[in-house]
Amino acid sequence: MLAPPDSFAVKVFSDDMAPAKDGFRLWNVLLNKWLLGTQGRALADGPFRIGARLRVLPEMRFGWGTLGASHYSRTSDVVAADNDDLFLFMNLAGPFTARHRGREIELAPGEAYVMPCSERGSHVRPRGGKQLCLRVRREAIQPLVRRLDDRLCTAIPRDTEALKMLSTYLRVASSEPFADQKLRIIAVQYVHDLLALALGAARDRQHLMENRGLNAARLRAAKVLARRYLTHTSLSAAFVAGRLGISNRSLQRLFEQTGTTFSAFVVRERLAKAYETLRKGHGSGCIADIALDSGFGDVSYFNRKFRALYHATPSEIQRSVFPLSEVMVLQESFEPAPVRSNTDTMSGLHPSVGNN
Repeated sequence: MLAPPDSFAVKVFSDDMAPAKDGFRLWNVLLNKWLLGTQGRALADGPFRIGARLRVLPEMRFGWGTLGASHYSRTSDVVAADNDDLFLFMNLAGPFTARHRGREIELAPGEAYVMPCSERGSHVRPRGGKQLCLRVRREAIQPLVRRLDDRLCTAIPRDTEALKMLSTYLRVASSEPFADQKLRIIAVQYVHDLLALALGAARDRQHLMENRGLNAARLRAAKVLARRYLTHTSLSAAFVAGRLGISNRSLQRLFEQTGTTFSAFVVRERLAKAYETLRKGHGSGCIADIALDSGFGDVSYFNRKFRALYHATPSEIQRSVFPLSEVMVLQESFEPAPVRSNTDTMSGLHPSVGNN
């Protein structure tokens, strides 16, 4: 039985957080409590090496990290205490073998497979490695994938675009605060769509999900990456597109669908950063330094763009010539419109994910 969420914060566990003799035992307790019930055992003598992070959001749980050599079994007793959620294993590095439904599944780095939590099975990392895991409600995926059972417990190729995007999006989601409940719901919808596409979504749903899930997830991931490297003057569309595994043109098209461009988005974000620095009184230094610290390499360009957006010069904002209420801050929404569905009224965690 998984524990209900106590918060939406990331839970961290590493081998330096516990005595060496208790490392694996405590890791197994954490794993069983928050992600997946198993009977685990370490395969190597000495301290168990691990660095893992777990996160619970409404209707999904996911974890990622590095594990030492270990074996995990889902026995009849374990399965009896579980439900019919779906669980995805994605191998990021190292050998990974699963045994399920009487067959052996070997995952090369970048490959994944999905198993039902209602069935027995096992998986092993004989020499340790890295992995990404995701747990979702079966009923969220069932309507999206025809003959879902036939697509479970088989390897999903590493070049599956939706799988790669799912991996990227979950890593991005790992660092997002998601303080707003609506954003959490939208994020979970994206994950459901991407997982369904990776499994082979029904043809009549595929176009909808590609537009709603894949493109929306890419756009959000692109924005997060751009903000993360905002102060680097070398930030470019090519850099972000490369990190997402898409072409420059595809990246530009994502932003064009929202009525802007990648470059314009970056400029607005950098200007907003400089503006906040000036308004909060942290900008007593020279304007050129503030411009450079915000990611601008050309101070004249910064001054021109700043005045066009805020109808005031950086120096005027710095001296607080205009009260905040009189400064025209033109905000543009770069987020896709929220997807309205029956899930928009959800609150908390569905009973089948964590409240068994």
